[in-house]
Amino acid sequence: KIKYLLPNYGPPADTFDRKALWPITFEGFSVNTAIAAAILQNMPGAARQDNARPDNGQMKPLELWGYECSPFVAPVREKLCSLCLPHTFVSCSRGSENRNRMMERTGRFQVPFLVDPNTGIEMFEGAEMVQYLDQVYTTAASASTVA
Repeated sequence: KIKYLLPNYGPPADTFDRKALWPITFEGFSVNTAIAAAILQNMPGAARQDNARPDNGQMKPLELWGYECSPFVAPVREKLCSLCLPHTFVSCSRGSENRNRMMERTGRFQVPFLVDPNTGIEMFEGAEMVQYLDQVYTTAASASTVA
């Protein structure tokens, strides 16, 4: 898929260093690196968290605003997946119209940005989001936290 996109929509081949694109290629090095990283991180988001609330799948979808390569977004996405929470990822990478939408909505650009329609919470700061999700969407959480 990437091999089609780059020649058709990307910059001319002589204007960039192909090695800079290794993370998005499906060549041996990038595939093996991604597999090794996932194994070393214990396959984040691949299994349901033991204390995830059983009704998480019925919650209204949360919105997570961010962009793929942000190291602050990844732990939040992994937590959403491990808690089996429905969510929408709003990509707001550089040049995206969604970045402008975030500026209009919040008055600033900062990712990650989480919107939880179940509680009415809107927040920045990835580490606080992970803590919030654990407090609200696990069986240790108070039953009255989410309506």
